[in-house]
Amino acid sequence: MELLVALNKKNYRVFGKFFDENFPFLVMFADKYLEDMDLAADVAQEAFIQLWRFEGEFESLEKVKGFLYTTARHLALNHLKHDRIVEEYVKIQEKETDIFFRDQVIEEETYQLVHKAVNQLAEQSRKIIQLSLQGYSNQEIAEQLHISVNSVRTLKQNAYKKLRKILKEHFYLLPVVLKMDFF
Repeated sequence: MELLVALNKKNYRVFGKFFDENFPFLVMFADKYLEDMDLAADVAQEAFIQLWRFEGEFESLEKVKGFLYTTARHLALNHLKHDRIVEEYVKIQEKETDIFFRDQVIEEETYQLVHKAVNQLAEQSRKIIQLSLQGYSNQEIAEQLHISVNSVRTLKQNAYKKLRKILKEHFYLLPVVLKMDFF
């Protein structure tokens, strides 16, 4: 009971001892929210500062600890919310740049050129390239199309050669869009 009275009266020595005993636990608690020990230590320290500044009186030691944990939780959640808002703002700022605009236009135009070129291929070659662009392996493509893996490789190589001819004016785009994985 004398600990509670000393805390309520803002006794420096008792408060310091209480801080030393409880600070590590409060840091661990805040870290569960933040997943950053340094930031969790800052939050725990701020919770103790708010406890020191609290002008009311606590009825029990459990209420003091409850105040600390609740304050640490609110501070951690506020920090997480603030980080999310900053990230969203940065994403919006990036999207407003001319470079982002240019890159998006180039990307869309590139996809359009490649799509048109792929559609000019023979049906079987077109299917192989489309499946390849979707991330399917040669083995998976062979199974889907009921052909051998060697046929997939050969058709894919021939398709890439044709695509190079069709897109010769835009050859610099091929390595970016098409995975040059022949085997």
